Amino acid sequence: MRVQNICFANGLGQGQPKAGSSMKVFWVSKRLAFGSAITTWRDVEKLQALGVTHVVNLRHGKHGKKIRQFKNLWLPFRDDLKMRPQWFYRRALRFYRKALRKPNTKVFVMCHHGACRSPSLTYFLLRSSGGDHSQAQRAILRARPSAIICRAYREGGEIFLAFDKAYRKLGRN
Repeated sequence: MRVQNICFANGLGQGQPKAGSSMKVFWVSKRLAFGSAITTWRDVEKLQALGVTHVVNLRHGKHGKKIRQFKNLWLPFRDDLKMRPQWFYRRALRFYRKALRKPNTKVFVMCHHGACRSPSLTYFLLRSSGGDHSQAQRAILRARPSAIICRAYREGGEIFLAFDKAYRKLGRN
């Protein structure tokens, strides 16, 4: 039987699985986490035990039954370090905001290893929630020091937020 080591030192219930475990979960707030792929039914159980209700899947070719145990959004992109289209950010933000309207929901953003795509999208979601660049980056790196916030992904999100803010200011939606 595999034992799960969960650290509650930061009050967020950051999951730090023991070595050899397949899935990793890194909490950046009480309701937002990122990490690696859901690959086993144990991973599903683990996320459910942590209270996760929504999953954003960034894996290119995998969106199976395990992920569909949660309300989910599939944004399949390879980790090619290229800027994402504006609709990518629009769909992610719409899904995230809709999820957070309900109390007690928690969102998990996943990619293959939880090292680049999921931390980069989580950075964008933190920025869209009002955090500045430094706050969002610190939250990601505090949760996972080896995380990479890809420049192209970050800049694409920043461009989207600037346009979104301008459209809202003009009264367009």
